[in-house]
Amino acid sequence: MNGRIIGQHSAPAVLNRFFQHLHLHLLLPLVVISCACEELVPLTDIFPSGGDTLLNLNVRPVEVTIPLKGFGKGAVFTYKTRLYVYNGVPQLPGPTIHVKPGGKLVLNLFNDLGSEDYGDGEENMYTYHGVNSTNIHFHGVHGDPNIDDVFKEVKPKKSIRYRLPIPDDHLPGLNWYHTHAHGSTHLLLMGGLFGALVVDDVKGDDTLLSMPQVTLFIHLYRLRASKLCDGRTMDFVDKAIRNNMSSRPRIMNRKGKELELTSDLFFVNGQHKPTVTVHSGEAKLFRMAFAAGSCHLNISLPKACRFHIVAADGVPLAKSREVIAHWLYFTTATRYDVVVQCDGNYTEKTTFPVSLVETGDTVFYIAVAASVSRHPMLVEFPVRSNLTGVRYLNTKGAAVKRSISFSQLTLRGKGSYYIIGQGTDCSSLVNSTTCYYEHFMGQKGHDYDKYHGFVVPLNAVVEAHIFGDPNDPMPHPFHAHVNHFKFVSFVPREGGMHQNVSMSDYGIFPGDIRDTIPIFDGVTVLRWRAASYPGEVVYHCHSLDHEDRGMMTSYLVYQQHSSNSSDPAMLSPGEGYELGVGMNRGTLLLLAILFFIAFIISMVIAHLRVDPTGFVQSAREREALRITKVSTRNALSQSEHIPLVKKS
Repeated sequence: MNGRIIGQHSAPAVLNRFFQHLHLHLLLPLVVISCACEELVPLTDIFPSGGDTLLNLNVRPVEVTIPLKGFGKGAVFTYKTRLYVYNGVPQLPGPTIHVKPGGKLVLNLFNDLGSEDYGDGEENMYTYHGVNSTNIHFHGVHGDPNIDDVFKEVKPKKSIRYRLPIPDDHLPGLNWYHTHAHGSTHLLLMGGLFGALVVDDVKGDDTLLSMPQVTLFIHLYRLRASKLCDGRTMDFVDKAIRNNMSSRPRIMNRKGKELELTSDLFFVNGQHKPTVTVHSGEAKLFRMAFAAGSCHLNISLPKACRFHIVAADGVPLAKSREVIAHWLYFTTATRYDVVVQCDGNYTEKTTFPVSLVETGDTVFYIAVAASVSRHPMLVEFPVRSNLTGVRYLNTKGAAVKRSISFSQLTLRGKGSYYIIGQGTDCSSLVNSTTCYYEHFMGQKGHDYDKYHGFVVPLNAVVEAHIFGDPNDPMPHPFHAHVNHFKFVSFVPREGGMHQNVSMSDYGIFPGDIRDTIPIFDGVTVLRWRAASYPGEVVYHCHSLDHEDRGMMTSYLVYQQHSSNSSDPAMLSPGEGYELGVGMNRGTLLLLAILFFIAFIISMVIAHLRVDPTGFVQSAREREALRITKVSTRNALSQSEHIPLVKKS
């Protein structure tokens, strides 16, 4: 579902051309969408007005029909899902939202879905549920976690308004937004509840600003057992949920006969194997994303063209990186901005496939046409950017070190570990030693003393040592909200299933900045700054099939007010937790102690006047009680606020 819409006003000429290929049939409450376009059709774009970007999105039930190539003439893929509806028109993917640094995104989300009816059995928080509840996560945006809050859900017939400020120094780049309601994220994202979110470049390199560009959101439908992909199929999730709106994915021929389902179907912007045209000798910016909640994408690029990565996960590279081996690896949620240039003397359009490395199946085509300009814009490689040195990506200095593991079976050494999965019994890890998914507790709140997880002061640098799962041949993609991280190193576990893996095999090099990264059997070291925003920050496995079943947790960034430390990472855990305006914990505690001392002195004086012989015994009892309380508090501090597993 495409077209181009600027601000809140449509462009009728573009839409009229597109609707020549579109058929809409009202099935109450379903809509059938079909587009038989060979060339990739532009997405709907929404641009800021006066610095802020304003829009309304509705989530509605839709039946999607997409023409297929390679399944016989007239074959289509059809399924039922929920899609974003903008200005009354269903969108697959959702509209491309543009925001400006220093501006604000104001998005009203309306849930027009029906009530959730389930079959026998109760909803389980640690499996698939809530398929008619939704929300939005602004993936890759450095934004306030109290606004980009995935714990807030929009129930059927309800709405929510997001007012997300974009920092003045936010880097330009390709991000995305998608549904993130726990229990239904995998199914609803696979169904199409996602879209591009672009932070526009207002002061960057003129080379990239003036270059023609195209957005390519590659997405995946899991249909049958696969040797290539992990993640549950649409059918499996439907049966597990037992709800009143199943996906019912089918492949049909032109006569309406149902064909055998393939394992996996890859689409680009809702189209099957579309064509993207470039002109000989002219550079074009491909803004590519793997908008998926499972599997990976490893694509082979045609050798007739040159490919230079200029940004990854929405962050510009200081110096562009040529894709010399002509393959590009995406874990779930990876984004690459790639400058494509195809040289040569082309008198007629020549088409080259972009295909899966493992199977050879085509994902989309690049068609090289004759140059249309006598003086094409020349690009000098490598392309350099001066926009990388922003404060919130600075990871220099002392760090708060934390150990995170996707498994509790092979923890190394001593110390505390924070577990986000492992085992078969989905009861709490506090009670179970074989749980594959942590007992996900939902929102934990902002109470420092009671927080069940690790805590760090605002603006501290975090160094995370993340241990992979020794029992899963597929890596778990680790995603952190709010703050991008720097990849430092990976050391495979000796004798493990990934002992011969190098991260460079997956296009990731030391110093790279990402927001999602595959975690292999071994230890991966990442560093990030808990910058700008206090609050509860989510991190999880971006195999959303795992996340829906509990492989998600959070850490707390707490506000500190200290003039005695220039490095927030060196603050002790008790310093600077804000309790009220103008008063931190230390101030309130001092006042309480002074008041208590004054009270005790007055009581002692009164007691001595009445019973001076009993004073010594009472003092000893109070001292014993004080020692017990201090010992308990120190034990809590040393345990780093109740880690889930402590290795002895």
